[in-house]
Amino acid sequence: MSKVASLTPQPGGRERKITVVTRDNIRTLRPHPENMSRELGPPGQVGFRETILMSKGELERVKRSSNYFSQAELDRHTGELNRHRIAAAEASKERKAKMEAYDHIRTNNAKLSTLEAEAKAKSNYLLSKAQLQLEEQEDEIKHMNELMLYAKCVAIRDKQVEEKLVIKNERKEEDARLDAMMEAVRVDELRKLAERETKRIEEMRKGAATIRSQITDRREAALLEAERRDQETKAIIAQMEARNAQDLADKAAKIQVQKKLRQQVVLANQESLERKRLAKREEEEEDRKVLEYIIEKEKRETENDRIAREKKAERELELSRLRAAQEKMSDKQAQQDALRAQRAFEAHEREYRQKMLLQTERNLANEKALRESRATQQRARQHAIAVEAHKMREEFMENLERQKEQEAKIREEERQRGERNREYASKVKAQISEKEAIRRKEREEFFMEGIRLAKERSDKAKKIEQIKERKLQELASLGVPTKYCKEVERKVHVPLDRNMFSMAARH
Repeated sequence: MSKVASLTPQPGGRERKITVVTRDNIRTLRPHPENMSRELGPPGQVGFRETILMSKGELERVKRSSNYFSQAELDRHTGELNRHRIAAAEASKERKAKMEAYDHIRTNNAKLSTLEAEAKAKSNYLLSKAQLQLEEQEDEIKHMNELMLYAKCVAIRDKQVEEKLVIKNERKEEDARLDAMMEAVRVDELRKLAERETKRIEEMRKGAATIRSQITDRREAALLEAERRDQETKAIIAQMEARNAQDLADKAAKIQVQKKLRQQVVLANQESLERKRLAKREEEEEDRKVLEYIIEKEKRETENDRIAREKKAERELELSRLRAAQEKMSDKQAQQDALRAQRAFEAHEREYRQKMLLQTERNLANEKALRESRATQQRARQHAIAVEAHKMREEFMENLERQKEQEAKIREEERQRGERNREYASKVKAQISEKEAIRRKEREEFFMEGIRLAKERSDKAKKIEQIKERKLQELASLGVPTKYCKEVERKVHVPLDRNMFSMAARH
């Protein structure tokens, strides 16, 4: 960015200004005068201090307020002021109390309507309830409520312990009663068991007698049955002997018949042997023919297997030949594909080289056009710089005129600023006086507030004591044992401590 600095002399040699002109801004710098103090600056710049004029009365007041008083004089003056303030506060308080008493008497003497009475009763109820809630928010009352709650819990726990003891004794008595009942039931069951055992033994004896009688009856029946069987056996033996004699006679007759039959059988056997020899020769001849047929059949099957194997071998050779031919055709196809791929690659390579040649020619043409365009742009930029320089000279002259107008305006603003500073000084003085009066009033109100707070603390302490007494009476009326009531009363009359729960450790 170019910079142009010029020193502008002022008529009369009063002040010099440095003007810095850049492309985007124009700044005017004022050099410090040679006789200027280091703590001050020229009017209108940082460090410049306006002269303040003060009247004689103001000067005297400032001198009086700057007088030095000793500590004894300050204490005496402060004591007098405090006495005056306390007396004024007491008088104001008496007047306020009288006015409130008059208002109270007037309000009480006025007759209220039904709605007003109901509203007043409701308001009084809400106020009393709110007052109770506010009282319960006090730390001492909260502490006392905690102690009362603990006393109630301990009393309830004592009652629970007593109830547990009573329940334990009742449970022991009930267990003893149940044990006695169970013993009586056990004795009764033992008696019933003995009776059942006696009855069972008696029934077993009766059963044994019955079994013995049954055994005797069965033994007699068995003897009778054995006798009957002996008779039957004897009868059967007699029948068998008679049958054997008949069988012997029949057997002798059968022997004669068998002799005849054997003779017939011998003749039949001889004939059968002859027939068997003939049948055997026929069977051997048949077997020979079957064997020859089987041998011939095996030869034919062997020949058929050989022919089948030869045909299978021929088929396999044919398949091998076909596979070889197919593989050969596949190799030829692969060679043709490779040749086509090579030709396609070479064609693609030629096309790529052609494209690169065209791209190079286009790049050269573009580069040439770009150089021409850059030359044109440089010429245009030089022309624009010349135009901009002419424009900056014109703007510089215009800025000089504008700067003169601004300097006149700044002088007018400085004059107006001086007037505003004087007005501000007078306002500040008025504000100081007003704040001094406010501080005096605040100090008086502070002393009055201290008196009021002391009385409120005293009233609050009395009220808290009344609340404590009332709560102790409520605790006693709830039936809490006296020892716990005394413990709570002892603890609520000592300073508040968050860790005062020694009853839990003792009980």
